Amino acid sequence: MTTQIPDSYHVLEFPYTRTTGPVVGPFLTALRDGKILGSRIDGKVYCPPLEYHPTTAAAVESELVEVGPSGTILSWTWVAHPTPKHPLSESFAFALIQLDGADTPLAHAVKAASSEAISTGARVTAQWREECVGAITDVYFVPEVDAEQQKIEPGEGDVIITEHLISLTISEPLHPHRRRFAEGLLEGKIIGQRSPASGKLYVPGRGYDPMERIRLDQSAEEEVADVGTVVGFTEINPVQYHGQKERKPYIRCSILLDGSDQPIQGIDIRHIGVDDFRVGMRLKAVWKAPEDRYIEDLDNRYGTIPDTVVERWDPTGEPDVEPDMLKEHTI
Repeated sequence: MTTQIPDSYHVLEFPYTRTTGPVVGPFLTALRDGKILGSRIDGKVYCPPLEYHPTTAAAVESELVEVGPSGTILSWTWVAHPTPKHPLSESFAFALIQLDGADTPLAHAVKAASSEAISTGARVTAQWREECVGAITDVYFVPEVDAEQQKIEPGEGDVIITEHLISLTISEPLHPHRRRFAEGLLEGKIIGQRSPASGKLYVPGRGYDPMERIRLDQSAEEEVADVGTVVGFTEINPVQYHGQKERKPYIRCSILLDGSDQPIQGIDIRHIGVDDFRVGMRLKAVWKAPEDRYIEDLDNRYGTIPDTVVERWDPTGEPDVEPDMLKEHTI
């Protein structure tokens, strides 16, 4: 059976929150309410509005004036394959649009049927989304002939805080030994690597012996038991932050699988209370059905046996192992 293992894929993301100030705040408030504002400075209108003089950078008292909602494309580029961070999910154009009444162009998205529907000098008109929140993405542009009449209901209060998600996407293929480890998990097997130099069995394998510093290839791999002993644990009380999915306390433990010399780490236990959990306890993996197994959060640096392949770890009912016998494996 050929198993398809996806590349390792991660998104690092955090929210960035800031106050909007005396110029950007009214600009975003106006966008939410169906208007586009520019700032008049020394007789010229700048859109988006500025808090400073564009030539001297000195602070200025900006006069905010309404511009658009239509304008002329000065230049553009077609985005054939948008990413999740782009303002539109379908192919679109980024364009410099000189709005009517403004002296400078606004960079924004133009939604069109194809790149043939976009051209320098073409007229476009702003369109508002069904739900406006006071952000530059409340609005996008379409060819003037495709524009629809919209009635935008003003929101409540002024936009004084704005929040943005800053993110970085990381994608990389798994190393061969990590890919074989992942393939084994999907087949209900735990694959380790035994060093010919030390005789120690490491789970999961790293592609090298961390003590003897020699490379380990596929010939060093062997299947490991899915039964082991708890060598350490902690109770996790999740701190609530952006993106946190955990809500209830749970146990995170390390398990020394029978026959191995290195405990697997980061095993989460949610069906056993902390008062009933202990070092030396014997546990056995309860695997998910083959059709329900998939690999997630396994990359080249982290990840042992995820709960996307193992349903849970149940007590075997065997007597506990004496903690003193586990000292050399405690992490």
